[in-house]
Amino acid sequence: MNILVVGCGRAGANIVRILEQMGHEVAVLDSSPSELQRLESVDGYQFSGVATIGIPIDIDALRQAGIETCDAAAIATPDDSVNIMVAQIAKTIFHVPRVIARVTDPTLKDFFTKEYGLRTVCTTNLTVESMLLGLLDDQESRTITIGATTSSFVTVPVSLRDVGRSLNRVRAPEGELLYGVLRANGIVELAVQPMPVLEEGDQIIYSRIAD
Repeated sequence: MNILVVGCGRAGANIVRILEQMGHEVAVLDSSPSELQRLESVDGYQFSGVATIGIPIDIDALRQAGIETCDAAAIATPDDSVNIMVAQIAKTIFHVPRVIARVTDPTLKDFFTKEYGLRTVCTTNLTVESMLLGLLDDQESRTITIGATTSSFVTVPVSLRDVGRSLNRVRAPEGELLYGVLRANGIVELAVQPMPVLEEGDQIIYSRIAD
């Protein structure tokens, strides 16, 4: 794919490097020449695409960077407002097929995803999720992203007091849903009728929206 990355901070520069290593054609736009220097300072990596200096919300700068012919755009400047504006420009003016923007404010993610259909990644949500999982080291976790939403699945060993009870009698922690039970033999049974009866060695699976 032909991909435009707007913002060449630590996140943007690493996105560029990974995309190029995967064989994509990548162009970069940033307002700071010093930020673009990151492209030459990561493990000896040499950027082979086109780097443009310009204001991200400037339509002419975006054109110069190649937005009119790109298949996708990743917006990763440090400013949430700029990222949202550029994402809207890319989607509504240039009709870029795939646009994703980074935001740090969880409320902005929810608002712009629901009201404008923008695909966003909230770094605050993902950082909190990772730190919580690091703290709760007695639990195992998996995440899956579908569309613009990342869900987290956490497994917790069943307590002795719940052995013999049906799964729907277990109270899920606030903000989480009962997803199912992981049996000792590795089989997952979903939280649907008839409800699984918990056994010793089982793990209860909870799910929640992570981002």
